[in-house]
Formats: sequence, structure tokens, C-alpha cells
Amino acid sequence: MDGEQQELNKTTTGGLVRKIIGALILLIGAAVSFTLVFFAVHYYGVKPVVAWEYGEGIPEIDAFVPQRIGSYVTTLPGKPEKGLNRLTIETGGKEKTVWLFVRDTKAPQAEPVSCTISTKTVMAPNELVSGLKDADRVKLMFEEEPPFGQVGDYEIRILMEDVSGNSSSVVSQVKIRVVSDLGVTVESGSEAPAAEAFLVDDYQVESMTEITEAMLHSPGEYPITLTVNGTGYVSRLTVIDTVAPAVTSKTVFCEPEADIFPEMFIESVEDESETHAEFITPPDPDNRDFQTVEIAVTDAGGNVTNFQAGLLLTHSVPFVVEARNTKLTVEECLKDTEYEYALFIKDFIPNTVGFYAVYLQVDGKPEMALVEVIDTTAPVIKTANFKGFTDHPKEASALCTVSDVTATTVSYETEVDWSLEGTQTAVVRAVDAAGNSATLSVTLTLAVDTQPPVLYGIKQRFFYLDEPISYLSGIAAVDNADGEVEIKVDTSQIDTTKVGSYYVTYSATDTAGNTVSKRSVITIKMTTAKNADKLDRYVEQILADILKEDMTPGQKAVAIYNYVYNHVRYKASSDKSDWRKEAIRGIQRGRGDCFTSNSVARALLEECGISVLPITRLSKNTHHYWLLVNAGTGWYHFDATNSREHGFKCCMWTDAQCSVMGSFWRYEKNIYPAVSKERFDPAKTA
Repeated sequence: MDGEQQELNKTTTGGLVRKIIGALILLIGAAVSFTLVFFAVHYYGVKPVVAWEYGEGIPEIDAFVPQRIGSYVTTLPGKPEKGLNRLTIETGGKEKTVWLFVRDTKAPQAEPVSCTISTKTVMAPNELVSGLKDADRVKLMFEEEPPFGQVGDYEIRILMEDVSGNSSSVVSQVKIRVVSDLGVTVESGSEAPAAEAFLVDDYQVESMTEITEAMLHSPGEYPITLTVNGTGYVSRLTVIDTVAPAVTSKTVFCEPEADIFPEMFIESVEDESETHAEFITPPDPDNRDFQTVEIAVTDAGGNVTNFQAGLLLTHSVPFVVEARNTKLTVEECLKDTEYEYALFIKDFIPNTVGFYAVYLQVDGKPEMALVEVIDTTAPVIKTANFKGFTDHPKEASALCTVSDVTATTVSYETEVDWSLEGTQTAVVRAVDAAGNSATLSVTLTLAVDTQPPVLYGIKQRFFYLDEPISYLSGIAAVDNADGEVEIKVDTSQIDTTKVGSYYVTYSATDTAGNTVSKRSVITIKMTTAKNADKLDRYVEQILADILKEDMTPGQKAVAIYNYVYNHVRYKASSDKSDWRKEAIRGIQRGRGDCFTSNSVARALLEECGISVLPITRLSKNTHHYWLLVNAGTGWYHFDATNSREHGFKCCMWTDAQCSVMGSFWRYEKNIYPAVSKERFDPAKTA
């Protein structure tokens, strides 16, 4: 022990002597340098010697030549060696020798490292410092040997000395542990951590505090005692909850008098800790419409989930009905509910699939009921063998009739070859609004169209001199395959400037090339009605009063019917030689028979571009006049006569509707286009 102490004393004494000698050399060098510099600057304007810190590169030239211009002639490496370095500079046109005195006067610098280590770990001095800075090599050593292997908190000083003898020190905080002070942190609901998670190294745990499910689901800090090699150590388990509750909400339907709690709006909550709910926006007990409440759900960790849910205060609960065409009943809405009286504010027919709110008065108070209309019944398809013409394709809906409560679409399941003459089978499919479907096979027989169109309304007609002639007014061409077809008029033989009778030829051709033509006589005569131009003015004024811009042609036809029916009162007299003259009389006097009222209607309809065909009752005894009218959706009967004989309003009627009066509207059907079998819909357009 004495020998070791003597050796340590020698080492310490030798180091001290070296430091003293070095300091004297620096002091003498500094004195000499100062003296040389003083005389050199005083006599020559140049510093012959400049002291410079080791590791800081080469000084600028003005370090040697204060307030003068100069430059280096010789160069040094980027990091000059310690000691005197000879340099040649140029200033004032002359080269001069100068000396750069490089020395190291700065002590090493570093940051201490604080750490926690196990009793099995031994660290070197360089592991307890960081960011070591010095221009030269540095020696690191412990001031005292640390007590590695012993549990405790220690301040360990590390000495730092560079080769020039500059020294400094830092103190690092070192904790030596068997178990972690911080312990283990887990998310609420996690599995229990293993014992090794609490240790700072590979130790053998002999016993440990039991970690229960209750602890793992309750945020907080729990002390954990572990026994290692017979010694007890205390760590901790921290249970945190950073995940907000996952909430599934639901809509609540309850009676107005019921107590309402926020939990009623929760279908389910997923969270690892206990939760509680409270209203952010509470219910309005006086609101009988569908309302929204906002609720906050908070868990034990303070995590919050806000959500919105629907509320309806009603005596009715949501219910489901099969689609039908009869009205919903109060009993269906208020099933199992006690009330004195109830009625619908507005009737509801559940014939369209979807969700609906219906409103009732229940014991004098308005309430809402929610109903879901479903359709589980497939459409019913009926058909007869279809006969048509080649190259005249039809929509699938034309081959069958479909009945269903909800709207249906009909399409071909198999394609039809419309160019094939003879018999073939097609399959049609009907799908309703709910997706229910049905199919049916249809036998089609297609023949080549060899029949020409039929021209209707061709007869002798009268016009006035210098009056525009409407050649197609009251005339139609209907083909057995194409329906209504275009009419061409040959007027080459007519001279509209001269009174007389002239031939005019009408012709029509169908898509199969079948052609028909008829010749008629048009007679131009002098005007017999005074002020005939009044009709146009009357018609223009009447239409401006009774029509609106957004009306369909069908709606215009109905408006015209109502005007004539109410304006022209029945009186058994008229001049049937000139319908325009009679129209003027009917407008002016508001009196006349069937010919008068329908002449007024004809003038108004034609001005709107609606097709009109005058028609006469088929009878040997009495005459009756009315119109066939086509507003773009087919031909219909139109009789604006305000007659006490029957009291019916024959406004756009089918043949079936006209049969209500027996033979009153009997006519020769083969000379007129076919009347539509579907009831007239004013809103429908072509």
C-alpha cells in the first residue's frame, strides 16, 4: 500500500512540476512577444509575432499589419501546429518575416449524462459525458471510482484534461437500480405486464404484488413490490385511459309524459373503464316534432365522446305496413295506446315504399307517427297473345298489363327479333319499387304491314276570301301499325285570291310504304260574318285570361272546357252554316246550342295548337255536335255543351265514360281515329 502511495505521489509531483515549467515558458514568451511587437509596430508598422489559439485556423492579415494593406506570401495548414510558425507577408511592396505563436489555453467542455443503470452495469468515464469539445486530445477519468453494483443515487465527477494541461470537470447523476422508479404504464383494459417489465436488467424475481383485473380497468397508480435475491423493492403500475368511449346511439320514441334520461339514447358503449352520460342539449318536453338531443359520455380517464340522437315524443311507436292503396288508419298508428279520440291531420295512403312521418291529433294535441312502407309482394303480370307488325318494335310494357301497389318498370328478359315474320316467344320482367319481380312468357305474332293509313275528316270545307287557310285543321291520318302519321297536302289548284271551289289532295304514307290519298273540295267565299277578325281578338283575350305559361296542353284543354261550359248557356238555336260566325256569336252573347259552345271551344283549342276533329252524333232523328280532341296523349271526347239534358261534363272522356248516357254520344267510329282507353291525365305530356 505504501509503494502504491509513493508512486501516486511521484506522479502527482511530476505533473505539478511540468505545469509550473510550462507556465514560466508561456510567461517569458508572452513578455518577449510583447516587447518585440511593441518595437516592431512602433518602427515598422508590422507585428512580428501574433499569439493565436490552437485549433482556430489562420488569422486574417490585419492581425500582423494593423491599419495597412497586406497579404500572405507563404501559407500554413488549416490547423497550424502549436508553437512558433514562421510566415512571410507582403505589405507596402515589401516582404517581411513574421511569427504566429500558436498555443492551447482552453479547457475541455462537455455536458454531463444523467442515467439509470442496473447493479450489473459498469460505465466508463466517456459514457457519462456528451458533446465533448476541445482542440486536442482529452483524457477522461473519474475523480473517485463510482460504487457500481450498489443501489443508490450518486453524483459522479468526471475529470477532463487535454494534452496542453488545460482541465475541467462535470458531475453526472447516476441512479443504480434493480427495479424501475417509473414503473410500467399501461392503457386501461390491457393485459397485466410481466414482472420483467419492472426490472432494469435481467434479474430473477422471487415474488411480486398481484396485478388484478380491477386495477387494470381503473386508471390510477398502484405500488408494486418485487423481491429479488431476498431484497424487496418497490416500483409502480400506472394505468391510464386515453381512449374516448365508443358510443352507438339510438333514436328514442316515448310518451310525452315519460321521464327521459341520457342513457336511454345509448345502444351500447365500448370503454375499458366506467362511464357516465349527461345531456348537453336536453329534450324539449313541449316539442311534438322530431327533435335532436346532444349527449356527452365521459369515462374514468376523463375522455369525452359527444353524440347526437333523435327523440320523438308521441303515443305511437314506429311501425311497418305493407304497401297498399287504402288509407292508413288511426288504430294502426296508436296500437296498444290509450286515448279518447284521435284523427289524422292529413290522410296518408301507404302506396310508396319508404319512411314517412304522419301527423295526428290525439286528444286535441298534434303528434307525429313514423311509418315504414314496405313492399314484399311481386307484381302480377297478365298478357294475351300479342299481334304486331315487323319492324315496329314495342316497349315491353305494351305486351302486358302489370298490377302492383307501387310503381313498376317492365323490360324484356329475352330479346325480340322484330324483323322476323311469324310467331316467337319473349319473356318480360316486371320489377316494382321495392325490387320484387315477376316474369312471364308472351307469344308474339308479327306480320308484314300491307294496310295503308286511314284519312279522317276529309270533307268539303269553306273558307273566307283573303283568310289564311288551315288545311290540316280537323284532319288526321291514322295507320294500323304506326298510329298517327304525317299528312301531305297538294294545294296547287287553289287560288286563295278568288272566290270559287277548288280541289285539294291529302296523302299519307306509313313506314312500310303503304300510301293513301283523298281529294276534297275547298270553297272560298266572301265573308258572311261581319267583323270576322273579331274572333282572333276574342280568342287572344280569352286565352290570356284563362291560361298560365306553365300549363301542359292537357291542362290548357281543361281550362278551355271550363271557360266554355260556364260562359255559353244552352239555348236551342244556332247558325250551323259557318262555325266561325257561330263562335263569335257564342262569345258575344253567351248563348247557343251544342254547335255554338263547341265552335267556341274549337276556336280556342286550335289557337293553342291542340288537334280537333268535329264529330256528329249517329242518329236519324236528332243531331248533336261535339269534338274529338288530342292534346298530345291520344284522342278524347270533348263536349262543352252546358245541357240540362244529362248534367255530365264530358271533358276529355273515353268511349267507356261516354257510355254513361247510352247512345247520346254514339258516333261512326270507323271514320274517326281510335279514342284512348286510358283515363285522361291533364298533367301528362306526350
